[in-house]
Parts: sequence; structure tokens; C-alpha cells
Amino acid sequence: MRLEVYEIVLLILLASGLHMPPAACSAQPDESQLKALFVLNFAKLTEWPADTHVDGSTFTIAILGKVPSDSFTNMLKGRTVHGASITIRLVDNVRQAKDSQLIYVSDSERRRLPGILKEVSQYSILTVSDMPGFSEAGGMIGMLPVQNRLGFEVNLAAVRKARLTVSSQVLKLAKTVFNN
Repeated sequence: MRLEVYEIVLLILLASGLHMPPAACSAQPDESQLKALFVLNFAKLTEWPADTHVDGSTFTIAILGKVPSDSFTNMLKGRTVHGASITIRLVDNVRQAKDSQLIYVSDSERRRLPGILKEVSQYSILTVSDMPGFSEAGGMIGMLPVQNRLGFEVNLAAVRKARLTVSSQVLKLAKTVFNN
């Protein structure tokens, strides 16, 4: 439980631009690790409908497209979300990710984004990306630089359409919340 509280505080600190005290971390995380921590916390601060979890022992994060980096995936390995161990699955299309709880859409998939978002809208899967304009295009949570820091936007309409609930903490910290 202590780790989860720490990670929520980390998300708040990162989003608000505050720095963690040196004693709180042994090494400064790189951008890829920070994005992975954001993804982890978005997952922890999201609720899925009860009828979507077939296997409560694993929480699957699918990565569609080019893997951001080894440090991104390593940061997620060994973690848990809602008591379930994270499994990372590299996928080539949405069909391969249909049993996932979260899909990270790599910037390498920019040209295919409209089709990806249309297809994934059939499932209760949280969509996250660092692709510019992701949330405006219909993705759920888009990470973006905000004044030399990592911030994010939320497309609340897309979240609700997927029958997901994102914590009010996430909505309060978002740079922009689209609700159309």
C-alpha cells in the first residue's frame, strides 16, 4: 500500500512540476521512465467495469508500435495495478490487444491512429500515448510537454464511452480535459 501512495504522490509532483527531494529517489529518472510512471499511475487511478476482467491476477499493458525504450518497459515490470501483476504485451494491431486493460499507442502509429482509435473504441481499454494531438483525436490520455515538464490531457468523452472511470485527481492535474 505504501508504494501505491508514493506513486500517486509522484504523479502529482511530476504533473505539478515540483521536484522530488533527492532522498526520495536514488537516481533521476529519464523521460522514458517518467512516461512509464505516468502510465502506471493512470492505470492505478482508473477503474474498469466489473465485467471486463477475466483474469484478476494480471493487468495487461499492450504496446502498439515501436517500444518507447527498454527503460520504459523495465519501469513497468514487477509492478502491480489493483492487486494484479503487470504483463507487457507487444502488439501489431488492436485485435491482439483486445484482452488488455491499457494500450500504449506509440508515436510510430501516427498514420494509423484514426483506425486504431475506431477499433479500440469497441473495448473497455484505456488508451495512452505521447503522440501530439492524441487526446484531441479521440485517445483517452495524451502525455505532452508543458513548460519543460511532462503533462497530460484527458479526453473524458472517450473515457466514458469505454465505460471507464478516471479519478478526479487525474482530471484536476490534467492540462486540458476534453468533454465533447
